[in-house]
Amino acid sequence: MTNKYGDEMATKLSYYEDTYRFEDRAIINATGIDEIGHFILLDQTIFYPQGGGQPSDTGTVKANDILIPIHFVKSIDDEVRHYTEKDYSNCVGVEALCSINPEARIKHAKLHTSGHLISTVVEKLYPQLQAIKGHHFPDQCYVEFSSCSDYLDDFSLQLVQNELEKIIQQDCTTSNIEVSGAQLKELCPNLPYSIPSNKQMRVTRIGDFPYTPCGGTHVKSLKELEGLEITKHKIKGKSLKISYRI
Repeated sequence: MTNKYGDEMATKLSYYEDTYRFEDRAIINATGIDEIGHFILLDQTIFYPQGGGQPSDTGTVKANDILIPIHFVKSIDDEVRHYTEKDYSNCVGVEALCSINPEARIKHAKLHTSGHLISTVVEKLYPQLQAIKGHHFPDQCYVEFSSCSDYLDDFSLQLVQNELEKIIQQDCTTSNIEVSGAQLKELCPNLPYSIPSNKQMRVTRIGDFPYTPCGGTHVKSLKELEGLEITKHKIKGKSLKISYRI
């Protein structure tokens, strides 16, 4: 199995398959401890590990009669580490029921997809702008853009907001596919970084808009983003930062 960059992973990322899967079974392969704390490793996981500007899932792993709270998840050294409050080495080898917080999962997926939509709309309306960073934590959401020119005086927040609302009402769907580095160059020719041609990469698409590399969770339909609101924007030199909420 591989991560989004095509490197070998120790854990199958089953959350890739369905954002709306809140329970699944997995085998506890190992336990460990690092500077963050105790953790368990699973053969597959529905827990999203923090990254890409998106917070991790939280929930529980039930091994026999032992309920293991998972308060943080992160991918480190190609391992998806599920952090616990103590050592659970006595559960290694046990098949467990994994459950994530469904409300948080959907909230994070909405915020993450909203960031993609804002990037898509802004780049469509203002071709000189390119999204370079996104942060999708609740109450902290923003997307940053870089301009290839100094001229940003024509930027209109209301124009972007109106376009967002129009596209949301069209109820486009999102889709994900796995592509090679060579295919990625064709689908996303303006990437600010390069990917080896033999690497595999996950890309996301909203409706018929361009693909973008992404390993996060997304809603199925843009109708779920009703209420998306841009709260403010800041222009500094060739940079634009747009904050939002839903």
